[in-house]
Amino acid sequence: MELTPTQKKTIEHQYDTLMRDVLRCEAKDCHREYARKLERESLFSELSTNEQYQLQAADDYPSYFSHFNIMGYDIAVKSDLLGEALENLPEKKRDIILMAYFLDMSDEQIGKLWGLVRSTIYRHRTSTLNQIKKYIEEVQSDEQDD
Repeated sequence: MELTPTQKKTIEHQYDTLMRDVLRCEAKDCHREYARKLERESLFSELSTNEQYQLQAADDYPSYFSHFNIMGYDIAVKSDLLGEALENLPEKKRDIILMAYFLDMSDEQIGKLWGLVRSTIYRHRTSTLNQIKKYIEEVQSDEQDD
């Protein structure tokens, strides 16, 4: 069936009207979306310093850590000063500290692994903590003197 020129013109006008309505609605949706974003978003330059700090993130790379291997576990220590202090300890004392504080082992569990009694492990651990504390205090006082 062939359409007459008047019918073609009518269909063309109907199509144009429909497309105008579609575009008008789409434009309204875009404006509403833009207004919604304006309400919720703000410029970085308008943020307070405290808000900017909350948005930042720091990357931690393996090279930033001191690594110790004990019982098949790789223990990463983020603090340079603590890592340095641990590196300066004898291996046995360092292992006791790492097991106690990084592997959450009790003195009794560590003693069983080393074949020592709990009180001996406790004594090693407390004396080693004092050594670490003394080392860190010395380094910090040297830095303050410089």
